[in-house]
Amino acid sequence: MCNFFSSHGLALILAVGIAVRLLLMPISAHPFDMYVWYNDSESILTNGPLYLQGFPPLWYHYLMVPVSYLYSGLSVLLPTATIPMSTLPSALDFYPSYNITVVPGLLFNFIVKIPFLISDVLVAFLLYKLVGEYTGKKSLAQSAALLWFVNPFVIWISASWGMWDTLPALFSLAAMYLIIKRRFALSAVSLSLGIAAKLYPAVFLVPLIFYLYKTSNPSLRLRNLGVFVGVFVGSSLLLFLPYLGTASNFISDFFLLGSGGNVETIIPLGPFTFGLTYWSLASHLNLGSGGILFVSVASLVLFAAVLLLVYWRSSKLSFKSPVSDLSMAMLFCVAALLLSYRIVCEQWVIWAIPFLVILCVTGRVRKSIFLGLSAFALLYAVLNCPLPFFFLPIAPWATDTLLGMVYFIWSGESVRIAVLVISACLFSLLLFLSVWHLSKQPEEKGKSN
Repeated sequence: MCNFFSSHGLALILAVGIAVRLLLMPISAHPFDMYVWYNDSESILTNGPLYLQGFPPLWYHYLMVPVSYLYSGLSVLLPTATIPMSTLPSALDFYPSYNITVVPGLLFNFIVKIPFLISDVLVAFLLYKLVGEYTGKKSLAQSAALLWFVNPFVIWISASWGMWDTLPALFSLAAMYLIIKRRFALSAVSLSLGIAAKLYPAVFLVPLIFYLYKTSNPSLRLRNLGVFVGVFVGSSLLLFLPYLGTASNFISDFFLLGSGGNVETIIPLGPFTFGLTYWSLASHLNLGSGGILFVSVASLVLFAAVLLLVYWRSSKLSFKSPVSDLSMAMLFCVAALLLSYRIVCEQWVIWAIPFLVILCVTGRVRKSIFLGLSAFALLYAVLNCPLPFFFLPIAPWATDTLLGMVYFIWSGESVRIAVLVISACLFSLLLFLSVWHLSKQPEEKGKSN
């Protein structure tokens, strides 16, 4: 059995992971987010593929165009199982203020998640290849693929929730792999695609430039930097050109309080503190407008300060061990956001997982830390929007079961809120300890890649 797994380990990991995803893809979805994707699809079909959609553009527009037309074509041949929300008991509407009118059916849920299934598989292949080449050990490469592809949290976000965070994770990891392989132009394009999926990969630009500068032959340094930066700027302009105005509004809405005198909310993410972060404690303190403004400004200043500190620390790396050092530098960048900003949506943890996997299987992050971070993130994800609301697509066949689960959860609502806050604080603490421990470790000796 051990010999069989050693010979076919990657295939078995992929088979199990794909089977679980295929089972979950049609029957589960985040009720609000999937409704947004459904409306986006309807807009594309109504207004045509050139009509500007949501932001960031890679998912909301460029990838939603083929998804929309594939769904439209198959819906002629197959039942869609779309459910009017008005036909369900009101207790099954977790977001009544959002006026969700339909629950997208099994067909749409499945089709819209196909890109996430593909990105999950490609990340597994990349991790397998990176770790295998870096360590020369097939067993560690298989462990890396296992920790990613059969990770319940990763599966939940992409296959059940239906969120596209594994797409920017894929392009960020690919940018790292390609720059190590000296494919500077392709690395720059991949980074641009990651930013077009979600803006956070922009923070990786600095450590990638540090790596390129320190590992290039002095006579070729300027040329290599010119190729990388030039292609990055050019490809980013092409991707974002139709959305430049939207981009500036999105960034200002993300980092600043909403307009209209409403200091208690921001656009588009909701409460002034929220999610898998210690900052979520502030939303339970009944702060006045002055306190809310202080938290918001303090968070922004803290993020800028921590990011600058991370860049300073990354500048000290020799990158003689490229995979390990770049993984650490890029993890630090993600952690700077997750540990400082006042809003951390639980799906954002996906951004850190590929780098944590590499550092875990190479012995620089304890496996117990990695598993703990994944567990807290999963717990938060299935309690923040409680589990039964993810299964509304099967409500016509399981109404009583779902209602029973909802009533049970509401009966312990105070416990749910307490667990959310505790798990958020423990996640932040665990991530901080892992990053602190990493920052204190001596650099590894150079290894061939």
